[in-house]
Amino acid sequence: MDLPIGLIDIRGHTLLCLQGFRGEGYSPDFVVNMAALHSRLVLNPKVTVRVIVEPDAICAACPNLGPAGCRLRGEGSEAAMREQDLDVMRRLSITPGEILTWEEVLRRIAASVGGETLHEICGACPWLPLGYCAEGIERLKGEIKPNL
Repeated sequence: MDLPIGLIDIRGHTLLCLQGFRGEGYSPDFVVNMAALHSRLVLNPKVTVRVIVEPDAICAACPNLGPAGCRLRGEGSEAAMREQDLDVMRRLSITPGEILTWEEVLRRIAASVGGETLHEICGACPWLPLGYCAEGIERLKGEIKPNL
């Protein structure tokens, strides 16, 4: 299968993280990388993304990425991230490897996830208490009319 030009690989849980991005992150390189990808998605919602259950284009610049994947919370972090990816994908009715436009991803988030439910999905994420993602998702819900 030919892949769309400009395809971006994004982990399931990162679809939600992008809603709360405010120019902060794990390192300067991580922030620059995430800002560039975030800007690309915001400026062109027709960009295609492949939703995956493994380190993605954003993880590529993360200082917590090791040879076996995420190591943010030590051994077992990657397995926990994969479970979180799958949880988000179930909620959004996305299968691993599915390719969608960013616009469609946003519609699915608006229809299926609320800021108040992030504690169920994101558990011990160090960013969760800041409320950025919840605010971003609630803003999205007000901007996008889901047509599922």
